[in-house]
Amino acid sequence: MKAAIKVLVAVIVSLVVLFIFSKKTLEKAELIFYDWRLKNSYSDITSLPFVVIGITQNFEQVVGEPFSRKHFTEILKVLEREGASVIGFDIFFPQITDKTTDREFIEEIKKSQKVVLPVFSPVRISNREVIFYLADEIRSSAHEFNNAALSLGHINTLIDSDQVIRRVPAFIKTKDTVYPQISLEMVRIYKKEREIRSIYPLLNDIMSSIFRSDGSIYVRIMPPEVIEKYFIPFEDVLTEKYPPGHFNKKLVLIGQTVVGAKNADLIPTPLGTQFGVIFQAAVLHNALSGNYIHRFKPSFISMGITATGIITGFVFLSSGVIGSSFLLLGLSAVLIFFSLFLMRNGIFLDTIPFLILFFSMYLCSLIYSLVNALKKLFQKEETLKVIHQVEEEITDTLNPSEITGLSGEILFSGIEGEELIKQTPIFTMRTLLASLGIEAGAFIHLLSSKKHQIITLYGDILPEDIEKLVDEYLGEKKNILIKSRVASEKIRNLLFLPVISLPTFKILGIFINKQPSFFSRTQSFSQEDIPLIQTLSLQALLAIQNSRLNLALKETQKETIFRLSVAIEYRDRETGVHIHRVSSYAALIARSIGLSSSEVNLIRNAMPLHDIGKIAIPDHILLKPGKLTPQERSIIEQHPVIGARMLEGSNSLVLKVAESIALYHHERYNGSGYPFHLKGNSIPIYGRIADVFDAMTSQRIYKASSDMEDALSLLKREAGSSFDPVMANSFIKCRDEIIRIQEIYREDVVG
Repeated sequence: MKAAIKVLVAVIVSLVVLFIFSKKTLEKAELIFYDWRLKNSYSDITSLPFVVIGITQNFEQVVGEPFSRKHFTEILKVLEREGASVIGFDIFFPQITDKTTDREFIEEIKKSQKVVLPVFSPVRISNREVIFYLADEIRSSAHEFNNAALSLGHINTLIDSDQVIRRVPAFIKTKDTVYPQISLEMVRIYKKEREIRSIYPLLNDIMSSIFRSDGSIYVRIMPPEVIEKYFIPFEDVLTEKYPPGHFNKKLVLIGQTVVGAKNADLIPTPLGTQFGVIFQAAVLHNALSGNYIHRFKPSFISMGITATGIITGFVFLSSGVIGSSFLLLGLSAVLIFFSLFLMRNGIFLDTIPFLILFFSMYLCSLIYSLVNALKKLFQKEETLKVIHQVEEEITDTLNPSEITGLSGEILFSGIEGEELIKQTPIFTMRTLLASLGIEAGAFIHLLSSKKHQIITLYGDILPEDIEKLVDEYLGEKKNILIKSRVASEKIRNLLFLPVISLPTFKILGIFINKQPSFFSRTQSFSQEDIPLIQTLSLQALLAIQNSRLNLALKETQKETIFRLSVAIEYRDRETGVHIHRVSSYAALIARSIGLSSSEVNLIRNAMPLHDIGKIAIPDHILLKPGKLTPQERSIIEQHPVIGARMLEGSNSLVLKVAESIALYHHERYNGSGYPFHLKGNSIPIYGRIADVFDAMTSQRIYKASSDMEDALSLLKREAGSSFDPVMANSFIKCRDEIIRIQEIYREDVVG
């Protein structure tokens, strides 16, 4: 699942970068980085056969006269004499200014048959037809000059979005005439080639399937130290201040290098502003050396972005914060130096999209790591929350409460009660599952004949689900079974683990939907999880078993008390139903006056022993059907004291409460009771919770039973007299509950 998420994020980021790249949003940044690579990748190991002649501001001072067209005639003669192969001009001669001088110049051009003159489109060109840039208008020298020249070549440039010139068109086309770039034309003539395509291979080569073939040439601009190597002032040529053979079999490019002079164009390049002739010389240098710069096609870059994004995205998202930081720095450094290496070898790689891609993947990895950290934090917090809830529930269960019916401010700790014992399996299972990052689980006692018993379960799982899962486990016939993919909406992964496995005794643990936790960072169950889960499960089973033993002990204690009470009541011809009814009424009164649940349970469990003292009363008195004599009544009124003495001295809270109930249950609120004739609130509270109502509504051998409605009326009348008014009124308000108890524990008349 995580791998799919990582791939999805990588694909999305790649598509976003692709979209930005396709809109050319990154072009300006790419060109800036291109300029840096251009400056740091230039190499000029071998000298090339060309010379740049520039007219400088020192011309008149050196030659001794102002510059004029006659000097072009003179320099052509020098170059002809010195054996120059091709002569190109970056200067226009748009009209005849001096017939004699210009005629001589034209004749020298015609005689030379080595001169290439420039043409120029005054309007910025951008429209293209295949590899030909279209120009609506062309300016050039006068017809006489053009007709005398060996060939013509354009000197136009292409301006990028930042107004810097880095490219030239290989061809411009106006109407039916195509003009090659002047430097390319000069090299074609120099190499005696029929077509420019052989000079600029990208125009007709298999590389055009990889590199851009839009008919433009990225110019490797010459830095100043390289320009000096090929440059010679015009005046030095006329005054013969050059080494012998300096022009022999070389291409010569002539132009202006005086700021503000006519025909002296200034061009903004990545290496600063240069004269037009110097820029054209750079094109000439590229054409002669073949050291062109080829830019990858956008489609090739797009494929590269997609492949790189998916691969590096997955790695970034799997590396963590520190790893992804080093990965970002490492990949960026490698990419930058690799692109510089490619530039030295004539390849322009669009680098900014990849840098943006790496940085975006890095940000995604940070977000991914943050989300995972928060998820783990929330999981930890959720685990701690569950454990804290269990702690609070246990604390509430164990919280001591004052036993109001006993003297000496006795505190009853929940550890002495049954609530904690009953909830121990759930508490244990919840803590176990929360610690391991598991949503649901159960312990199953596997019995013979494919039967089983659920020991405990917790989470979003039902007993019927357990039935199906156990059948599935038994069907697989494997000891330990891990399922990472389950065809269920509720179950994502599953572990069947025998916690105890003996030939005749097996307890199976079923654990459902694991998530990464403090103990295990995996998304689903693995073999590494089994030892820990098994160890903790054994501890949990011990706690559950201990709670069951304690609960069984408590139940045995209650059953012993009940059976002893039944034995006592049988002497009075009563049944066990009476004991249940008395206990339920007593608990109802205790609950209605606001006693704690712990104390209510104590009263319920202790109430059956309220008449234990009757065991010492002779049968002829206890079972006498008629009216008792004063002496007999005196004897029977001793049973509360006798019962209390039988129960006194015990450390058991149940027996302590039973002692108080036995001693005071016949006291009356108005003092008419026995054995101490206590009045009002001086009667301990357990004594005020008596069996009066039951005595009035039960059929005894010495009087007929009272109607329940009559009994309730009597309680209402005697409230504040025979009975505690608070208890009597609270009891009366529970009429529906009284009827329910009476229906549950109805007894038949014994004849």
